[in-house]
Amino acid sequence: MRLITSLASLLLLAASGIAAADTTYKLGVNYQAVLPAQPVSTNPGQVEVIDFFWYNCPHCNALEPYLEAWERSKPANVVLRRVPAILQPDWEPAARAYYTSEALGLLDKSHKATFDEIHQNHDVMQTEADFERFFVKQYGVDPKKFESIWNSPEVDAKVGQAAVLAERYGLMAFGVPTVVVNGKWLTGGDFGVPYSQIMLVVNVLVAQEQAAMPAAAK
Repeated sequence: MRLITSLASLLLLAASGIAAADTTYKLGVNYQAVLPAQPVSTNPGQVEVIDFFWYNCPHCNALEPYLEAWERSKPANVVLRRVPAILQPDWEPAARAYYTSEALGLLDKSHKATFDEIHQNHDVMQTEADFERFFVKQYGVDPKKFESIWNSPEVDAKVGQAAVLAERYGLMAFGVPTVVVNGKWLTGGDFGVPYSQIMLVVNVLVAQEQAAMPAAAK
């Protein structure tokens, strides 16, 4: 896991916001090509951005405010897709929690709240029982309904797809957070930029993909 080495550096990241950076981002240093490029799930004329995360990861939590701000201001033809990473067996419950929340129609409320519960309230959430307790308390979800969805074929399928995507993009080498642009480029916490600048790297890669689109697709 990556470490934020001091309180001073954390405060610097928090204060910097998503402001314009003076850095010139470099291939092989601040981002990397995906070889081979992977298929995307978006329509022609759109750019897919995938956020690979794990709820229990403090580094994903550190990126989240910048990612949320970026999502509010991103170009209309950019589609953000969040994918819970499953790099170890004990990461699967967090992925199931994400897709269970999605099936319950609570994701808009629960995504940030889940990060906050773990990292601000210091609530240990690592098992099905932990996440069920949180959703019952926070949103009044019926426990039986939660358990039924958690173990449903639909959630099983999405968890399986998330694991396959993590493997295709070689996430074991990079960890999380990792952000992928249009199946071709990836960046994140292992690429020599602070969390406040990761989405600026993404902006450069998005603009690059938009410029390469055929005129008819723009």
